[in-house]
Amino acid sequence: MKHWNRLAALALSGALALSLCACNLSGKPTGGEPSSSPGVSPDPTPAPTVDVDLSQDVLSFSAGLSGSDPLLTVGDDQVSADLALYWVGMSCNNFLSQYGMFGLQLTDKPDPNQEGTYADMMADSAANIAAYYTVLRQKAAELGCLPTDAQVQAARDEMKKNGEEDYQLMKDAFGLSDESVEYLFLTDTYYDNVRDALFPAATDEMLNNYAYQAKHILLLTVDMSAQPTQQEDGSYAYPALPAEKVAEQKKLAEDLLAQLQGAEDLPAKFDELMKAHSEDSGLESNPDGYTTTVGKMVPPFEQAALALKPGEISGIVESTYGYHIILRGEVEDLQSYADECREYLLDQEITPLAQGLEIKWAPAMEGLDVAEFYQKYAAYQDALISARKPQPTPGPVESGGVG
Repeated sequence: MKHWNRLAALALSGALALSLCACNLSGKPTGGEPSSSPGVSPDPTPAPTVDVDLSQDVLSFSAGLSGSDPLLTVGDDQVSADLALYWVGMSCNNFLSQYGMFGLQLTDKPDPNQEGTYADMMADSAANIAAYYTVLRQKAAELGCLPTDAQVQAARDEMKKNGEEDYQLMKDAFGLSDESVEYLFLTDTYYDNVRDALFPAATDEMLNNYAYQAKHILLLTVDMSAQPTQQEDGSYAYPALPAEKVAEQKKLAEDLLAQLQGAEDLPAKFDELMKAHSEDSGLESNPDGYTTTVGKMVPPFEQAALALKPGEISGIVESTYGYHIILRGEVEDLQSYADECREYLLDQEITPLAQGLEIKWAPAMEGLDVAEFYQKYAAYQDALISARKPQPTPGPVESGGVG
């Protein structure tokens, strides 16, 4: 599961990572070059100034809590405030790193017509991370693949690879105990051990049900030039074409399918009809079709493609975009998807179990303003790093001066 939730633990590795996590509220990490993405305007709203009190620890200052306080209950397990708030902070950081450049803030509402802000979603994200890790540990115990003594020692060595001073700075910046730091540094070990125990190798059957190559003829039944509208489930839909046009598209699809079913050279005939009739806007840039993995295409397309063997065509498949006729091809270097496939299968195993756990925040969390917490949390980290690792004053050349 190479997503940020898992990789968040790696932000603890070294003092440089501290400033990466402690990004300002505009979503731009401290240090590094500003975004130069074309068409994206920098967020003009400066991060609010926070008067940091370094005489307090980071969690007392930012949340009014002790790191050892139980803050979250996941199933039968209690999660201490230092771990729970670390995940809240990382969720906020990830959100702002991805979306802050577009002007989104934690205090914004995803839907103006509903209660709740993006900050509220960050608490949910943290709880989901905690649940995922809880199930991983339970699975490791169940499968007999708990971290070995050597793996635990390797994690401890990694924790302190930059020396005792940096290790203490890391702990103080995040408000983490020794036990919590070790917990985070062992998350990858638990993950890898459980993955290897459940899915030691990716078979051809697993891979063919995960990665696939497909061409398609798409006949639209919606107006892609119009403005889409958001549905109740959060997805977006384009307005339908007139019923007469939809009927014409269905008849054309039936005619094309009949031609394909009677073709002596199916691949050549498919290419001919696809070039002549497909209304897929990505055809020009993907003339040989799409090589993709599960979860990337609309469900009807994906389900139909995965049901085919290479060289077979589907019937008429209807999706929210229109009518598809699909030709499945061969994936080049299928084994290159092996690790990704095993991670996907592990997520399919762990996520439903995590979602089934009862999750409950302590009352202290109900009174916590997550956006304000993160503002203080990040500002404290910046201030602490500056206080303990002051930057040298630039000389005349570095500052742009000349003699």
